[in-house]
Amino acid sequence: MIRCMLFDLDGTLLFTEEANFVAYQRAFAEADFVLERQAYQRAFGLRFDAMVRAVGANLDEDAARRVREAKARFYPESFDQVRPNLPLIGLLRSVRSYHATGLVTTAATANARALLQHFDLANLFDVTVFGEDVERPKPEPEGYLHAARRLDVPPAQCLAFEDSDSGVAAAERAGMAVVRIRGTP
Repeated sequence: MIRCMLFDLDGTLLFTEEANFVAYQRAFAEADFVLERQAYQRAFGLRFDAMVRAVGANLDEDAARRVREAKARFYPESFDQVRPNLPLIGLLRSVRSYHATGLVTTAATANARALLQHFDLANLFDVTVFGEDVERPKPEPEGYLHAARRLDVPPAQCLAFEDSDSGVAAAERAGMAVVRIRGTP
């Protein structure tokens, strides 16, 4: 029996790849690094530190901090590039009254909260787990297990909605059923 539905944010509830790319491209340019689209696409969905390594940016700690801060400044300016997954958001709204709901994302808290407010989604979740809330990000199951514990629901009674290989692996490792979301609008 499913008692809880857990949703990823980027690429699942909201198609944010283009907005993230534009903001990161501007931020990396300030650090004299050219972010290539293909490299970013391969790294999409990874937490910041893993993404930096995956795209081949050799940044010291100070430069990485500056890129992260610049991305946070530029990101809201790119929200017009974000497309909501209307069918999935409709499902979330319809199950909200009789299922526990949670958000499990590797996104930074400030970025995720800004998106949730912008698209009027913040009040749809009983719990939220952001990138800073876990030590071991997806594909590790920590975020999903943390959400299930906070909701007091066994993982086997949770259904996760994910788009990325690492997210699917995280939910499966947590012992949850997964619905894979594909494509963009």
